[in-house]
Amino acid sequence: MTTIALQNITKTFGATTVLDDVSLEIASGTLVALLGPSGSGKSTILKLIAGIEAPDRGDLSFDTVSILPVPAHQRNAVLMFQNAYLFPFLTVAENIAFGLRTRRKGNNQIHSEVARMLDLVELPGIQQRMPDQLSGGQQQRVALARALVVQPRVLMLDEPLSNLDPAIRSTLQQVIRRIQREFNLTTILVTHDLSEAISLSDRTAVLLAGKIAAYDTPDRVFARPPTRAAARFVGVSTLLDGILSNQTFASDIGSLQVTVVAETPRSTTFAIRPEHLRLVNAAAINTWAGVVEQQTYHGEFVEYLVRINHYQVRVKSYANDRYGYGDTVWVYLPIEHLFEIPT
Repeated sequence: MTTIALQNITKTFGATTVLDDVSLEIASGTLVALLGPSGSGKSTILKLIAGIEAPDRGDLSFDTVSILPVPAHQRNAVLMFQNAYLFPFLTVAENIAFGLRTRRKGNNQIHSEVARMLDLVELPGIQQRMPDQLSGGQQQRVALARALVVQPRVLMLDEPLSNLDPAIRSTLQQVIRRIQREFNLTTILVTHDLSEAISLSDRTAVLLAGKIAAYDTPDRVFARPPTRAAARFVGVSTLLDGILSNQTFASDIGSLQVTVVAETPRSTTFAIRPEHLRLVNAAAINTWAGVVEQQTYHGEFVEYLVRINHYQVRVKSYANDRYGYGDTVWVYLPIEHLFEIPT
């Protein structure tokens, strides 16, 4: 088990700053998802930990000991990529055994460990197959077995499931999470998929433009992101600016009752997720009148765009009531789901 700490890490490529004074601690035995768009610095963090790249400034440590002087091959941090990158001229068994042979393990131990790893990734008995005889999902499982067989201190996964079909992807997500918990292995998963990040991780870090915009448990990052940028990235579209006085928040489209108390009036922002908004048939506390401008059926829910004065809100409704274009509705903002994002 290994605790990883990034301390004030800065990394540039030419004139581009990819990581800007990033500090992050990953507790031993946890799975942390690095979530963000392309170019936000997620994969660079993995390459720094693996020793493929070196930071311009800052420090990286395993269990409080800096790993920057340690060569990449001695860090025991395994990086698994988007593609399996199996050796095409080696059998499945030979691919998995590669790391053990470089460590000069005996044949009996190698055979035993290869079989154990294949059982672990739920592919028993395929030792003699060649990589081109495997499906994409099977290749990724073999790559995972190859990564785990050397008993790494840290496992890093760089969008390993993004090229797979949804059903196979879901199955492999469960396999990865089960193995991670069974080994109690410190694991970092890079993804741009919000649902993957929050369903797999113990903690989720949102990276935007080379900075940590949020770092918390998945439910907190999803439901109450701490910054405006993180809120927009995780799908919070209703962000209201205004003045908070006592427990009344006055925005430019109406007033709301909130749980936060401000004895002295101050400027701030309140937000709410689209699935926490409700469409109701009558005025009440924390309701605003609006007109439906668009409705889209998604099966499990209906997504509405509702115009309230000059402002448009997005509502994900799971109720049976259906509204059409031009209908007048009341948008209800439940007090318990409104959260503050300090300006």
